[in-house]
Amino acid sequence: MAPRINARDREALRALPRLMQRKIDGALRGSVEDLRDVVGSLNQLKDVTPLLLPVFHAQLEAYPIPDRISPDVVPVIMLAKWSMGGIVQICHNLGSNISIGERIVHDAVASKWEMLFPWMQFFSNNFLPPSQRPAALPHGLSVSTYEALRITIHPLSTLCQFTTIGRQLMRTNPTVQAFFFRAWVIVDGLKSDDVADPLREGDKNLSALIRANMCSLSVICMEDTPASLPVSIISSVAGGTLPMASLALRYIRRMTKEVSNMPEPRLRARENVDFSSMTVCATGLAQAILFMQSLGDREGGCHELLLQIGSIRTVLSAITTLWERLLTPAWNSSDNEPDIGLAARRRVLYIAYRYIGYSMNCANDSALVISQAIQHGLLECLLRTGSSPAEHVDNTKRFEDDHDIQLLKELPRFFVFSKVLRVLQPALQRLDRLGLEERASQDPVLWELWQAVDSAARTFTNFHELPEGAPFYRYQCCSPKCSLNFSEDDVTAYRCSGCMLTRYCSKYCQKEAWESGHRVHCRMLRSALGNQDVREIRKSLPVIAMIESWICEERVNEIRALDKDVVKTSENDRSIVEVDLTVYPIELNMYSLRDYFLVSGSHTFEREVAESITTSEDSPYDLVAVKVRLGREYYSLFSPATALGVAFGWTSGIQGGRYIHEHPRTPDP
Repeated sequence: MAPRINARDREALRALPRLMQRKIDGALRGSVEDLRDVVGSLNQLKDVTPLLLPVFHAQLEAYPIPDRISPDVVPVIMLAKWSMGGIVQICHNLGSNISIGERIVHDAVASKWEMLFPWMQFFSNNFLPPSQRPAALPHGLSVSTYEALRITIHPLSTLCQFTTIGRQLMRTNPTVQAFFFRAWVIVDGLKSDDVADPLREGDKNLSALIRANMCSLSVICMEDTPASLPVSIISSVAGGTLPMASLALRYIRRMTKEVSNMPEPRLRARENVDFSSMTVCATGLAQAILFMQSLGDREGGCHELLLQIGSIRTVLSAITTLWERLLTPAWNSSDNEPDIGLAARRRVLYIAYRYIGYSMNCANDSALVISQAIQHGLLECLLRTGSSPAEHVDNTKRFEDDHDIQLLKELPRFFVFSKVLRVLQPALQRLDRLGLEERASQDPVLWELWQAVDSAARTFTNFHELPEGAPFYRYQCCSPKCSLNFSEDDVTAYRCSGCMLTRYCSKYCQKEAWESGHRVHCRMLRSALGNQDVREIRKSLPVIAMIESWICEERVNEIRALDKDVVKTSENDRSIVEVDLTVYPIELNMYSLRDYFLVSGSHTFEREVAESITTSEDSPYDLVAVKVRLGREYYSLFSPATALGVAFGWTSGIQGGRYIHEHPRTPDP
């Protein structure tokens, strides 16, 4: 059946040049050459190109989609290729013109989706990936990988960019999602030479721009979608959960490499192709990070798997590689443009910082996340990427909203964990050598906050380095009649199932310790762990106890003032001061013992233990509780300093604001 268009559309075509009208007539008679020439003239026709949409639609409607590639269907495939290419070109010429784009994209794509999508599937299935192409195509059939990608992905991309219908389609239609993520997997495996455009030889940015487009579409697909649907579709297309997670990370690494390999823009303005490509691909990198976070932040997601295979290292590598290029000011009006200016480029870094913040707040082992981040240069990145005078940042808004500031504010609550403190000391030494003060001090908000964080970091790492900060109970038999030492990972050691803290070299020593006083101390030590067997709290208990002692020593006047406001229900009711290490600066709260057990929740320590402790009459409080957070969970610990002191005779080594210990360590050279 020959392509046909209605009389109204044919009349509208009379506005075109005579030569173009003759080419259109030839195309409607089935001439591939004439249709190719029509598409090749679209850039010259400019505003009248939408008049040609009926011609392209008619070609696609006129012929059934072939079941397979054979010589007799070559003309049909080529007519479809050029028609799809014409529709894509008309939509591409819209740029970001939202005002007229929605109407044209509706006419070009949305209204004809039921016809276009099967053709998109045909070209995807038969020409992607390149490795599945026939060894030799029939004579006259020419479809490059770039052309196949362009006419299968760009209609979907344009539909999502300009219409609500398109975004809803990506979020809810499993067939469309499976189609897109098949292409997502294919594009990952392509090299730059695979997607070369025959008409744009030498354009080295095509593969990067295609990946950037795929990253943006992948985020649209995950927005407001039922949690289980896209993850299951992606994993099935990618070949499993691990390949899916690996591929998500690979997109980030490749986008980082693509941006870093682009020529340094000599002119940072919209009309400069290098600068425009860089900003588009940097935005694609940000979308790739958002997509990775979306994969993990869902039922059936893979957040922990992503962390295991290096997501934190990958994100920090992107920041380290690109921060200077992204934050170099143009020193002209383009710095303030919404899509290419400094604020737009800084958002790439903010999204990276947001992922790290999300991970440290949600991971099963958030202390491990932060220790990895610090090892891979988080502190250096935060200080280097502070705002510059060129950005004219409103400091109040910056303090409230920006992800690097929020991340820096939350870091100190992890300085209570030994796993973090072990890597924090070397990181501080690296910072001292790098001398980043001049760069960081240009950002007054960041610099003021960093000085407070740096002070806390150096104080807490000092605690960790002192002998009293070592978790001695993990390396020695806790029987008072035994002095045997063993390694931390000694599988022959017996651990008390009550307190989950003490270890013994034999059943005999465990029994001796029980009779010698552990029966009394066991519940106290368990309460000091918050009645939860959390490995990182067990390993960090002496450091937490030292911080507790230090805070109570340094802020005793504040505690006395709080004590005056506590309302006790009876003469026997007692006061308890809570040292809240889940926020920074560290907060102090005072409660009556009765009220504390009402507000602290189900994970609090045992009340009977608290009631068994007595303190001196001149103490401004009767008891201490310490609140810590690991991942999403909060833990209320009965005074670790008291528990370790009563059970083991441990002392914090803190007196009068100084660190007192018998055997000071020699500083590292």
